[in-house]
Amino acid sequence: TRLIHFIKRMDNGNDLKSRVILSINKEFENIDSLKNVELFRQNLVDKKENLEKKLDHANSSISLELQDLLNSGDELDRKVGAISDQNQSILDKARECMEGCENFEHENKQILNDISIVRGVTQYTLWLRLIEQISLDISVSLETQDKDQIVNAYNRISEVCTALNGSKCKNLISYVESTKKHWYEIITEKYINNLQKSLEVFNCPFIDTLDNKATTTLDLMKIGRDEVESLQNAVQILLSIENPPVDSEQKLHHLWLPIKVLMKPLRKRFKFHFLGTKTTNNPMKPEWFLTQLSGWALAHRQFLTDYLQPAYDLVGMSHLATLDFAKGLVLMAIEKLEVDIPIVLEDDVLFAHTIDEIIGFSCDLSKTMQYYSSEPSILQPLTESNVFIRWLNMERKFAFEKVDNLFMEPGPSVWESEVGGSFTPRAAEIFLALLLSVTERYKLLSSSIHRIQFLRLQVELIEDFRVRLVQIVRAEKDSPLSSNLCPIMNTLDHLNLVLANWADTPFFLKLAIDMHNNRHNLSISDLNSTTRSLEEQDESPENTTEPIDENDVDRTVFQSSIDELIYLKKQLIKEVVESIYYTVTARSVKYRSETKWFVEDQPGDSVSPAACEMLQTLAFGLDSARKRINPESFQDVWRNLAVKIHDFILDEIVVNNKFCLAGGKQLEFDVRRGFFPIFGEFTSKPQSYFTQLLDVLTLLTSPPGTVKLSLALLKDTCEEGAANILADLSIKHLNKERAIRVLKARIDVPQI
Repeated sequence: TRLIHFIKRMDNGNDLKSRVILSINKEFENIDSLKNVELFRQNLVDKKENLEKKLDHANSSISLELQDLLNSGDELDRKVGAISDQNQSILDKARECMEGCENFEHENKQILNDISIVRGVTQYTLWLRLIEQISLDISVSLETQDKDQIVNAYNRISEVCTALNGSKCKNLISYVESTKKHWYEIITEKYINNLQKSLEVFNCPFIDTLDNKATTTLDLMKIGRDEVESLQNAVQILLSIENPPVDSEQKLHHLWLPIKVLMKPLRKRFKFHFLGTKTTNNPMKPEWFLTQLSGWALAHRQFLTDYLQPAYDLVGMSHLATLDFAKGLVLMAIEKLEVDIPIVLEDDVLFAHTIDEIIGFSCDLSKTMQYYSSEPSILQPLTESNVFIRWLNMERKFAFEKVDNLFMEPGPSVWESEVGGSFTPRAAEIFLALLLSVTERYKLLSSSIHRIQFLRLQVELIEDFRVRLVQIVRAEKDSPLSSNLCPIMNTLDHLNLVLANWADTPFFLKLAIDMHNNRHNLSISDLNSTTRSLEEQDESPENTTEPIDENDVDRTVFQSSIDELIYLKKQLIKEVVESIYYTVTARSVKYRSETKWFVEDQPGDSVSPAACEMLQTLAFGLDSARKRINPESFQDVWRNLAVKIHDFILDEIVVNNKFCLAGGKQLEFDVRRGFFPIFGEFTSKPQSYFTQLLDVLTLLTSPPGTVKLSLALLKDTCEEGAANILADLSIKHLNKERAIRVLKARIDVPQI
């Protein structure tokens, strides 16, 4: 490093020496300029003195700044020392104070213990007196039946219990809790009796639906404000003093005291008829007990809304009285189903009937009582592992049987529309109704795991339906326009539209989010056992479909199915287009090979006779397709066919023939008066689908002089220049090579 530094210094010195020599040589270029030597020396001396003065001034400024910094450092050092001394003084005083306190505690230990005991006894006594006072307040309030005082006093006992939670006085805590329990039992017993008496005035509960009708028409007219107020006071007090369970599972199945009191006679009647030895306890007739529960829900709805809900509102309850009542009915139904389902599980018919009745009851309850899916569900017994697998397998079995029956219907009726003027076949409507019925049966399930299993069943059904359509299409390819291929295309189009609309509904959007959020759990843990069991119990080929793509949250739940259906639809469109195209080209032999485009005596004012059969076939094919294919798919058919006809005229007629000016004009007439009117039935601008052909016709109908000049210029120019030349001829869609080939097809152009 030192060597490099030395070399650099040598280089700098040599550079300075060179610059000095250069400056002197510049100043004294010849002998005559030597007379200025003294003046040059004086200038150098002046510059040297000026630099020395500047250097002295800079050194003096630096010294002053450095001195200021040193002074500031000394001042800070003195302040730090003062703070350290002050800190030490404070620590010494604190140490002396702590020693004094310790000495005082040691010398007066017995006195302090006595004071602590006296203070504890005093506080203990205060707590006892507080409890006694609260108990007295509750007692007085019960005598005066002041509901606000009763609730406030009981809440004060609850606050005392909460305040003593961290205390070491176990006996005091036990006494307060027992006091609270004592008053809870007294208050609940008193107001449960009051509530029962009030319900008797209303002839409630309405065990028979006729009881409700009789009460609403006669008895309610005799019930005054006092009876209603007594009922609502009892409900309000019972709701206010009850503490719901903290555990989430217990809280989910918790019923509030007023509802328990109201439902006690109903529960007794339910057990007597449907859980006892009566003939009404028949697992084969689930509609019996579910109809009874539905009747009770309807019978009590108005009563709950008119009389219990105001008390709920005064207490500040966050839910409706009808919801609590419906929860009680659901819990009774669950208890009954847990007994009945194992009995009917192995019988397909009975089990399916039970499921239908359960789902129907669940739908009715959500409509009539605003029952939320977050509450205990009557479908809960169906979600037990073995029961759910049985249910899913049965749904799969029945669904695939319905699809089998659909395709086994004799005759073409399944591919015909039930509504006049509609392109949607019965097959599409029946299959969508099947998918919708599956959705209606599982959308009330609360677990996303179970809903996704049913969704996979729907995807399997769609894939099976698609495969069956593919098999039918293979047999219908010979005559696409007269076979069932067109109705199948309409079926695919309708399925795509409906599935896309379903996928955008809130239910399926939430299901897509659930699939994305739980994709690891679904594929690794929760679904493994269910999927394994399903594979063991059902080895049908329709279960071998690809799993739903759960890794892309932007894809809808039916996206993979829709993609497959769209692909098949495109293949069918291609089959229809190819069928019309080959029929048209088969009628074009004379027009392609026998028409003498190089002969000057062309008709010019009418379509070539050789083209009439081809044009008639094209028009007939498009008209047949329009009558059998829905408008959206038909748009793709005629557009794709227009592209193929465009390419056909270019590749088979223009390229393979020689044209004179009259022949070019005849071809132009055939295109504009023959092909364009046919496609003009479906678009106002058919020429937009024949852009290259129009450019070709422009070249074929240009004057010979223009053609010769353009050909010569195109041969001798680059691509950019060729584009400019063609633009001058209004040619926008042909490149240089193709334009030259077209120009060479003119017989009036010299062939070079």
